[in-house]
Amino acid sequence: MSKPQLTPREYAYVMITGPGSHKQVTAQLNLKPSEAWDAGDINVKSGKAFSSMCWVLRSELDDTVPLDNHIQALLTTLGTRLELLPLLWVSYDITLQCVGYYPSSTGSGMHFNREVVRKAAQLGVALDLDHYFVEDHGHAG
Repeated sequence: MSKPQLTPREYAYVMITGPGSHKQVTAQLNLKPSEAWDAGDINVKSGKAFSSMCWVLRSELDDTVPLDNHIQALLTTLGTRLELLPLLWVSYDITLQCVGYYPSSTGSGMHFNREVVRKAAQLGVALDLDHYFVEDHGHAG
């Protein structure tokens, strides 16, 4: 019996990094993060201390949903804080992280339409795109 074909997995999240406590970012945006930590907090996966503060907001969509939907959800959420984000620009880096895992037998590509680029610029958000290719040995294809 053949295994099901590997399908792309895509997700996105907003990452805010900088000095101080993640609680400051939460208070300034009046928005609860999906996860957050401060410099010196212990990473439970590695057992080592984090070197800097990080505030993360995930789209909360399933990773089988197209990346465009994740991006749109995050830009819409951040858009409700449009007047607050410029207050963070001086001290913090705000990045929209876009991640994709793809079968190695396929290619990947990304296109941002003008509206997405305009919204990201208006919000002061940098873009970071990470594409990974996973082996699809043993899968039908």
